[in-house]
Amino acid sequence: MSFRLRRWSLFPIILALAIAYGYFSAREHQSPAGNASPAVSVAGPASIQGPYFSDRDRIADRIIAAINSTRHTLDIAVYSLTQPDITAAIEAARRRGVRVRIVSDEEQSRDRHSEVDYLRSRGVPVRLSNGYRGERSIMHNKFAIFDGNLVETGSFNWTTSASSYNFENAILIAVPEVSAQYEGEFNHIWAQAR
Repeated sequence: MSFRLRRWSLFPIILALAIAYGYFSAREHQSPAGNASPAVSVAGPASIQGPYFSDRDRIADRIIAAINSTRHTLDIAVYSLTQPDITAAIEAARRRGVRVRIVSDEEQSRDRHSEVDYLRSRGVPVRLSNGYRGERSIMHNKFAIFDGNLVETGSFNWTTSASSYNFENAILIAVPEVSAQYEGEFNHIWAQAR
């Protein structure tokens, strides 16, 4: 009986902690202006491919295939880009008339293996970002929108290390509401980048 009484006396404390956790977690996910991004809920079947994992699912090849299938627009927000095969696919897409835009992290673009300057020299529009808080802030996104209707996202940087050494993940999502939100975020980052 005493154990049962003690267990139930902890219930209000546990409940209060759960409520506090939910409150502070929601506040962490709000934008600096205090407005939370609206969540997307999708009714009906969604087209989701993956998750894919770098040690067994050849993520770079899947990204290259998506780039090669792109016909109109390709918007890329990627922290680091060093993978030559992905770079070649991006350049080929631009040559065949795809409107390509890339936002990358400014500091990371100075890495000796970065392909950013090469793509710029080939006419690909590239802007660099320092994140949204300036000094010590980075543009750490890793996503792309293909023809406005397919999104690739996950931890996977478009790098040789991500392909050959790191544990990484990626997912491909073909849901109009999700694509629209990523496109809006890309435009937001693009507008503040240089």
